[in-house]
Order: sequence, then C-alpha cells, then structure tokens
Amino acid sequence: METTLNVHADILEKINWAARSRRVSRSEMIIVLIKRIMDDASNSVRFGRMVRYQERNRPDMWHTVHVKLRMDDYEYLLDLRRLLKMSVSLILAYAVRKHLNEIMKKKATDNNQYKNYVLIKEIFNATVCWKLIWGYPPDMGKLLP
Repeated sequence: METTLNVHADILEKINWAARSRRVSRSEMIIVLIKRIMDDASNSVRFGRMVRYQERNRPDMWHTVHVKLRMDDYEYLLDLRRLLKMSVSLILAYAVRKHLNEIMKKKATDNNQYKNYVLIKEIFNATVCWKLIWGYPPDMGKLLP
C-alpha cells in the first residue's frame, strides 16, 4: 500500500540521513519512527479536539514523500491520527524530534514491534466497543468474544 506525507525539508533531511546510515529504505525508517510514537500514544489520547497539522511555512520548504506500507502499518497510522488528533505528517515530525537520536544510538533499527493488527467488535448492554490491538497477544483467544 502507498500513501504520501507532507514533510518539512529539515525533517526529511534527518530521515534520509538516518535511512542511509542504517541502510534501510526511507519508508522503513519512517515506519520505525512512527512505531516509537505508538508506545507514547496511551499517554496522549485526545478526544473532543480537531486534528492538528504542522505549522505553515514557505511552500519550497515542504516535500511530498511517497511511503510504501504494509496494510497493518497503514492501519496503525490511521489509529494514531485518530487517537492523537494529529496529522500523520505531524506525528512523523514529532517522532523525528523525540526519537531519532535514540534510534540511531541503538544497533538495531527495528525491534519488530507491532507486526500484527487485530480489530475486535464487542457489544455490551447495547453499547458497541472496539478493541484495537497492535501486535499479537499470546492469549488471543481470551480476547475474542
């Protein structure tokens, strides 16, 4: 699956450098960065707000970046956008600022987190509940209705 992100020139330069340094594709580096924000999402969930976008800047400072994603990675991006009330491009910029240095200090680029995606619908007393599961829990059968 492919999508596009609107990335500021300085953020793109850092992503490109990190991808070259780790000998991975730019798309892979972007996913590694965004997956780090998934760990932060539980503390940052925002309801009742509009989606925030990056600050405006001169048009020549922005680049449209094409990203190839697995289907579950695409769903993670949509979930993060919904939970954090931030555009995916803003989430990426935040991830670069917050986690890129830490990622580059480690020897491995990806620790294989969140390789599966499960969405479960349950109804309790006429109330619809959705469980978004990032990863594959060992006792998955216990989570199913």
